[in-house]
Amino acid sequence: MFKLWFFIILLTPALSFSKNITVLINHDDGGKKSQSHLSNFFNTLQATGCPAIAYNDSSQPAQLLFDPTPHTQALKSHPGYELIAIAKTLNGDTNIRSAIVVQASTGITDLDSLKGSWFSFISKNSWSGYLLSIKLLNKANINKNNSHFYFVGNHVGSAAALNHRDVQVAIMAEPLAKRWAEQNQLYIVAVTDAVETGGWWIHKNISSDIKLQCTKALTQLKKSQHMVLPAWVDGFEEVN
Repeated sequence: MFKLWFFIILLTPALSFSKNITVLINHDDGGKKSQSHLSNFFNTLQATGCPAIAYNDSSQPAQLLFDPTPHTQALKSHPGYELIAIAKTLNGDTNIRSAIVVQASTGITDLDSLKGSWFSFISKNSWSGYLLSIKLLNKANINKNNSHFYFVGNHVGSAAALNHRDVQVAIMAEPLAKRWAEQNQLYIVAVTDAVETGGWWIHKNISSDIKLQCTKALTQLKKSQHMVLPAWVDGFEEVN
């Protein structure tokens, strides 16, 4: 009997407790997916006190997840989670806009002139790379029936497609458009209204100690350490 109880005691911690926290990243708004960038990201979090590992068990919910969806919208999709860190843009804001960009040499300055053009977007679920801008374009009677829409997966790709003249119009996050426009002779035709940025959500069953450790680690990240996230993300600030 003693041996049986000893075995149960040894086994129970392995079944109910893990020192690691599983992390899932939503790439709807871009970010580098290579193993080297992912490893760099997880190594950085681990080194700063957040025991993060890649999420790979679909039978269990991820314990920590990044969602670029505006956090007031994402709240509806993440019952059982708590927002711990909000994304800051390259402008230092916690709201994000979408920009509609062309080559400056075209001389185009209004949306009406873009009908029939080839457009590069991020993805159909990207707020800064599609959802915000498509509303503005639709108001100008620009849609997939009278123009050419392509989805390239990330903001760098959208800008590159425009620079290489594979498309005539690029949709990207406004902080990136402002940064790249002058350097690459681009012109921002229009900017959308702003929405809140997304951020990091942690499952409510995670201990307060690990929550604090991971919040601290996430808010200390440098730009070079989170290339797995959308290019417009400069860092994170803690939720009060």
